[in-house]
Amino acid sequence: MKKITTNLDNFQYFYPYTVNIVGAQSGEQINYMACAWHSALSFDPPLFGVLISKKRLTHQIISQAREFTVNFIGFDQVKLSAQMGRISGHDKDKIKECQVELAPAKIIRSPILAQAYVCLENRLIDVRPYGDHDLFVGEVLAVHEDEGCFDLNGALDAAKIQPLLYLGSDLYITIAPESLKHVLPD
Repeated sequence: MKKITTNLDNFQYFYPYTVNIVGAQSGEQINYMACAWHSALSFDPPLFGVLISKKRLTHQIISQAREFTVNFIGFDQVKLSAQMGRISGHDKDKIKECQVELAPAKIIRSPILAQAYVCLENRLIDVRPYGDHDLFVGEVLAVHEDEGCFDLNGALDAAKIQPLLYLGSDLYITIAPESLKHVLPD
């Protein structure tokens, strides 16, 4: 028998989710944060959405910059994710504090994270409130990927990259490459 709860104070039942570091630059101010609430929204045009609390400095900077980057990191970068998720940009310069190496984007002004295996450059096209978060929708203008991380079909090569997955409550995990199964319908 299933346990039923209506107390949703610890709403984490949908994890695991891949972690990315999302952020932007407005003027000289740069901030990035760990983000597990995100999704591709469309192939044509390529749209990607991230959900960010109104309390976050990243929310303010993306709103001003009208652009953002989404940077996916591997399990080897778990400490960076924890730091970017727990340190507030309102209190500290996370780029300096976490020794983040930034690289220039191709089209937008906001930099990408050099240590990410794939980065999306996004032009902000819409912002919608949903409860205590806003959904930032970006049109993907360019993708930066580490060479050899994806196969010819665009699937992540799990033998080369172990994606960082968030389980909630400050817990992280990754995939076991040997569990990979290619399953076709009957």
